[in-house]
Amino acid sequence: MLIEIHRFRRRYLTFSGGNTLNSAILAIVLVSYAGLILVVFSGKGNFPPLGIVMFQAVLITIFAPGMLHGAIAGERERRSWELLLVAPISNAQIVFGKFLGALAALGVAFGFLFVPIMFAAVTYLNTNWADLFQGELVSITFAVAICAFTLLISARVRRPFVALGVTLGSLAMILIVIPGMLSSLVGNISGAIEDEIWLLNPIYVLAKLLDHRRYDYGGAYDRGGLSNHVWGWPQIGVYLALSAVLLRWGVLTLKFAENDVKFLPKGQKEDA
Repeated sequence: MLIEIHRFRRRYLTFSGGNTLNSAILAIVLVSYAGLILVVFSGKGNFPPLGIVMFQAVLITIFAPGMLHGAIAGERERRSWELLLVAPISNAQIVFGKFLGALAALGVAFGFLFVPIMFAAVTYLNTNWADLFQGELVSITFAVAICAFTLLISARVRRPFVALGVTLGSLAMILIVIPGMLSSLVGNISGAIEDEIWLLNPIYVLAKLLDHRRYDYGGAYDRGGLSNHVWGWPQIGVYLALSAVLLRWGVLTLKFAENDVKFLPKGQKEDA
């Protein structure tokens, strides 16, 4: 597991090595971060911290699959997969090692983004610290779920770019396309129904937290639609539970692309 953490650090957090694409991505990220710092510090007191958390969630949705799509599929393409399989480690150690390596890299990204978030929080007049804490946990746990989902897809295909395409396409369908279509069908029938459609979209959840006006009415506030209590902690629990399920699924189907694992009852698989 420590080897995987070191590999992710060397691959994504340094300019050394032969992968110029990763170095270019890192350079773009650093420039974007510098721009964010400049905007936040120059607009002192005008930026709600949850707005930066929303930006963070969008970045993670794109960055995490870009970082993990080749975690297992890339081993197959580089023909190092066979060497990994004969190593004295279990399937669970392979999956969790790569998972922890990705979390270590994302932890660095969250650490850097924590600086502008905290600066905005202490300078913004109407900061709600409880909602900010929930919002940050929503973003972090969603990132964990994205990593687990990307690992599952990477374990089930042979090519990294196929894994990247399937992951990003699936996320777009689940988070944007399908909810958007359902929302259009529902129309303006009920705000609660529309809330249910977007219930697991982290950006929508953070927007609900951003619209929190507890301090204006002494605790009597209303966001419209569903109850205020369904935003924040429920999504955090769902993202963590989903991560556990996806990781377990990834371990059980790690060799699916080699046809070593099939979704057939045990007796039928022996007959086949």
